[in-house]
Amino acid sequence: MDCINGHVNCHETEKLYEISVSVGDRPLLIIAGLHAQTHLESETEKHTSESKEKSAVMMAEGGLLDSLEGVKEEIIRQKVLYDKLIEEQAQLLKTNSEREQRTKEFKDRFVKITERLEQDKEQHLETLNSHKRKRDSLMQEEEELLEDLKGTETALEEQEIKEAEVEGATNVNTMVPKREVVFRGATAATGNPQLFDVKSRIKYPMEGGTALITFEDEIVARKIQSLQTHKVTLEGECYITVDAHPVQLMVPTLVQMDTRVCPRSILVSQLPDVPDVDSEVILDKLEIHFGKSFNGGGEVASRHFQEDTRNAVLVFTNDKIALGLTQKENHEVSFPKKSKHKVRVTPFVNGTITRVETKALACPRTVLLTGIPGVMDADCLQDTLEIFFQKGSNGGGEISNALYNPPGQTAVALFDQDTGI
Repeated sequence: MDCINGHVNCHETEKLYEISVSVGDRPLLIIAGLHAQTHLESETEKHTSESKEKSAVMMAEGGLLDSLEGVKEEIIRQKVLYDKLIEEQAQLLKTNSEREQRTKEFKDRFVKITERLEQDKEQHLETLNSHKRKRDSLMQEEEELLEDLKGTETALEEQEIKEAEVEGATNVNTMVPKREVVFRGATAATGNPQLFDVKSRIKYPMEGGTALITFEDEIVARKIQSLQTHKVTLEGECYITVDAHPVQLMVPTLVQMDTRVCPRSILVSQLPDVPDVDSEVILDKLEIHFGKSFNGGGEVASRHFQEDTRNAVLVFTNDKIALGLTQKENHEVSFPKKSKHKVRVTPFVNGTITRVETKALACPRTVLLTGIPGVMDADCLQDTLEIFFQKGSNGGGEISNALYNPPGQTAVALFDQDTGI
């Protein structure tokens, strides 16, 4: 039997395939066709290699392909394998395209996520900075509130102290010394009543060689001041020259005082008016009585007698004694020429002037004379001045009061609101 040889030639450059079958030296069948794509995936190349190896083995054995039918069957089988390879190649191409599409989608998604992360990072940083600024602002506000709180607490403490002082002063106002008042005026309809009226009493220091003359009429005082220089005739042909000036007084218009109760002092009022008894004797009796613990008193540190009000002030060494005595209020004390006398004990209030407003006030009826030499006795010179300024020919008038201070001496004149000197 002739040997049937077959081989397959693949021309990759021309993309063709060729199958030739021969018996002996005669060619029986040549099949040519298009070659598949040379650039297949690794799996396609694997199947092709396996099929070639199987064909070569079958031809080498010599008994398998002994007829044309066997060649046809082999061709059909190879075609099936080829179609399978083409199908697998299309599937691989599709898979590859899907993978490329998915890779692109993943890349686009990665870019978007990266951009979003950057935006979130910037937003987070901005939010963090905003929170830091808000925290710093809140901390500063907290410090300011703490300072305000401390200031408020201090103000409250001061206010409580002031309220305690005011309460003490209020309690004292109900325990002031009693004084008898006698009404000697006339009643009338109340048109615009003055609830509180104070008459000023002002001390005016006088220099040496000056005199103060108060006239009954303001017009006379103004006339004497307008003439300025006056020649006052003395005995014989002697005379002195004096200058007339208005009297300027500083009168208080507003006085504010802070008062407080002295914890160790008491004010003793309603003392007896005993003739021929010195104030020191009264103070001795008070110190003897209130110095005894049996009477609720204690050691007296100092004492003082007020001549204008006839009240006495006692200061103790212990802070608790004064409170007990003022709470009892009425005490019976032994005085000379009296067996027992009831006195009233109240808290002693001390005051401090905190505000004073004054204004200059000219005395309308008083004239200040300066440049008066000491040429004669003070009383005689004062009489001479009064006689001179009473005469209408000298521009004078009726005089209500006069005071002369010789050179080299000092004096104090007391001015009342209504009467002048």
